[in-house]
Amino acid sequence: MATITPPPDGVYVPVPTFFRSLDQSAYKQPLDLTAQTEHTLFLAEAGITGLVLCGSTGEAVHMTLGERAELISSQKRALLEKGFDKVVILAGTASQNIEETVSVIAESKAAGADYALVLTPSYFASAGGYSEEGMRAWYTTVADSSPLPVLVYNYPAVTNNLQLSLGLMKHLSKHHNIVGCKLSHGNMSHHLILSSSPEIDHNGFRVFTGLGQQLLPLMLSGPGSGGAIDGSAAYFPRTLLRIFALAKKIAAGRASPAEWSEAQELQCAYSEVEEWVVKHGTVGIKEGIKQVLGISVGQDGGRLPFCETHVRREYDRFRNIFETMQDFENKLKRDI
Repeated sequence: MATITPPPDGVYVPVPTFFRSLDQSAYKQPLDLTAQTEHTLFLAEAGITGLVLCGSTGEAVHMTLGERAELISSQKRALLEKGFDKVVILAGTASQNIEETVSVIAESKAAGADYALVLTPSYFASAGGYSEEGMRAWYTTVADSSPLPVLVYNYPAVTNNLQLSLGLMKHLSKHHNIVGCKLSHGNMSHHLILSSSPEIDHNGFRVFTGLGQQLLPLMLSGPGSGGAIDGSAAYFPRTLLRIFALAKKIAAGRASPAEWSEAQELQCAYSEVEEWVVKHGTVGIKEGIKQVLGISVGQDGGRLPFCETHVRREYDRFRNIFETMQDFENKLKRDI
C-alpha cells in the first residue's frame, strides 16, 4: 500500500465558483469556466500551494454533482496545460450522508482532485440529533471508504454551530486516511492543542486555519501547523504567502528583527482586510475579486439566492484598507 501523506504546508485558496448571469428561460446560472480559469491561473502564477474547489466559498451546495466534477476537471486541465502540475487540488464534499459523500469524493478524484475536504454533517445538529459516537462513526466510515486522503472540515458557521470536540479530533487524527483538518473558527486554543498535542503524529496530520487573519500566531502554536486555507488570498495571495514564509522563519528561530516587524505589519494589514470577508463572506470575496483583479463575477455574483447588490454598495467603506493591501501586494510582486 502506498504511503498516504498530508497536503504540503502552505497557503491554499478556497476559490469561489464563477457563474454567468441568470438565464430566465432555463432558470439557470451556468458555470463561467472562462472566468474561473483566469482566476485559477492568476493564483497559480502568484505561487499559491493549492486550491479548494467546490468548498463553502465555492458554493458547492448551490451546484449539481455533475457541475462539481466539471469544475474540477476544467481547472485541473488548465493548470496542467500551463505547467502548474504542482498546484494541489482539495475538493469539498458538502453532503450529509455517507454514500453520497464517498461518491462525491470518487468523482472528484476522477476529475483530478488530490485530497477531500470533508465538511461535518450538520442538518440535525441544532435539534440535538448528533452524538460524539455518531460523528466518530460517520467520519471513520467515510475515511475507510474514501479513495482520496481526507481532511476534516470544521466550520461551525455553516454547520448549525456544531464544533467538533478535541477528543473527537484527536481520535480522527489517528486514522490512516485522515491527514489533516481545516479549522474555520476562532477557537485558537483548539488550534494550539491540535498543533502541539503529543497524542497526535504531526507528520501525518496537519492543521490548517481557515482564518488568514490569524496565520502568524497560529503558525507559532506548534509543529503541526500547516498553514492557511483563506478567502482573502483569492485577491491578495502574495501577502499571505509572505506572512507564511516569515512565520516559518520565526518559528525556526531564524528571523531577524526586521523580518519580525515585517510579519507583524503584514499580518495587521491582512487582518484589517479580512474584516470584509467576516462581514460579507462568499459574495464579499467575489466582489473583492472584481474590484482588485477586474475578473468578471457575473451580473448576479453568486448563484441565487446569493446576490451581491448590497455588497457592492458597501465596498467604498473598505476601499482604503484594500488599497493599502494592494500596495503591499504590488511591492511583493516587484520583489520577486
